[in-house]
Amino acid sequence: MVFFFFFQAEDGIRDFCLSRGLGDVYKRQGLIMRVLKKILLWLLLVAVLAALIVGGAVAWFYYNTDPEAFDAPAVTAGGTALAVNGYEWNAPVMGGVLFKSASAPATLETQDLGTWEQASLDITLPADRPTHLVVKDASGNVLLDVNNEAQVTVAFPANGKYTLEADVTVPRHSSADKPGAPAHGYGVFRYSARVNVSAQPKVEFSSTRVEQGAVVTVLLTGFLDGPEPSVETDLSLAQFCDVPGGKAAFIGVHYNREPGDYTVRVTCGSVDVTQTVTVVHRDFPKQNMTIDQSVADATVNSAAANQEWKDVMFPLYASADAEIYWSGTFIRPCGTTAQNTQYGLYRYTNGSPYPERHAGIDYDCDLGDAVWAPGRGKVVYAGFLQMTGNTVVIEHGGGLKSYFFHLDSLACKQGDIVEKEQLIGQAGSTGYSTGPHLHYEARIGNQSIDPDQLFNGSSGLYFAR
Repeated sequence: MVFFFFFQAEDGIRDFCLSRGLGDVYKRQGLIMRVLKKILLWLLLVAVLAALIVGGAVAWFYYNTDPEAFDAPAVTAGGTALAVNGYEWNAPVMGGVLFKSASAPATLETQDLGTWEQASLDITLPADRPTHLVVKDASGNVLLDVNNEAQVTVAFPANGKYTLEADVTVPRHSSADKPGAPAHGYGVFRYSARVNVSAQPKVEFSSTRVEQGAVVTVLLTGFLDGPEPSVETDLSLAQFCDVPGGKAAFIGVHYNREPGDYTVRVTCGSVDVTQTVTVVHRDFPKQNMTIDQSVADATVNSAAANQEWKDVMFPLYASADAEIYWSGTFIRPCGTTAQNTQYGLYRYTNGSPYPERHAGIDYDCDLGDAVWAPGRGKVVYAGFLQMTGNTVVIEHGGGLKSYFFHLDSLACKQGDIVEKEQLIGQAGSTGYSTGPHLHYEARIGNQSIDPDQLFNGSSGLYFAR
């Protein structure tokens, strides 16, 4: 006989399953623990394998990253690319996760640029990198020391051996500086080169065929050693002065210089050059003028006035400053372009059959009009002369001078350095004059030249500038 028992729970649901003991529960818990242990073991194994793989990959990339395979910034000297002489470099590994460092002291072989036959050397450095350039002579004296200059011209003071040392820094950028930018190497590159300077003088002429009133410029480059160069010519007195990149001599061709061939001889050490310069005829206008006889008698007809003029002007004709004060093109010395008398004009005064020559330009000005310096220079005379009234003379350098006559008043004094367009006086009618105007002339030594060529930029004077 079989008996059935049933149990009714409080909720009324009956469970007719057979009863189970606590042993079954323990069995199930043990099974779960064993499974968990196996899972953890596998996870640990995977982690170890992953670490080995990642570590191996990092090690492989680190080992195979060549810090010396850098992209060195370009540095050139005289058109020649300079090789890296030393460096402190950090190369990115795995996209910049870490960096591998390498260095080479600046003891590698200094690059030899050979013999350089010019008096200056152009050096190009990266414009977007911090740079430092030092140039030294054979004794170790520093000739040049500059920072962050992309284009540098080294002017050598003498022939001999020089060394160039340059540092170029490649900075490390952050994601904040350049969002999304890939990692790149960073550090400092060093360059070292030597050059043997053996400059050979070169002589150039602005022109060998000129009109009366023009300027012939002799340009000497590559002069470093030996006696001072000299220039001799039957055109006029001339002397060399310093200009950027060399020396220059300015030769004025007077309005009354006879047409024909003239010689210019330049000597500089072993260099001895003789050049023929041809002066060609130029037509000049004529003018009749009437002036009060009392004015003429007190000026051009006065022995005292003429002697005073010679005492002041002749020494100025013979003087020349070696320093060049001016730069750029000269400007007209007043606010008008109207001329009542041109350069080189034949002037017949008070019915005389014998003409005078006009060495400058007369500008139509009102009494008191501003007169200014046409170019930078030094005032070498400012005062009153019986012949030309209130007078100003400005030395621009190399013997080139500006002369201002008949001023009503002066706004400068001898010894002043005046800038282009600086006020020097007011137009007037003092001295040998028929009325308010400005007489302006330009001379090189005692040779008057055409001012209009200074103002329009056509003068040979600009050949060396």
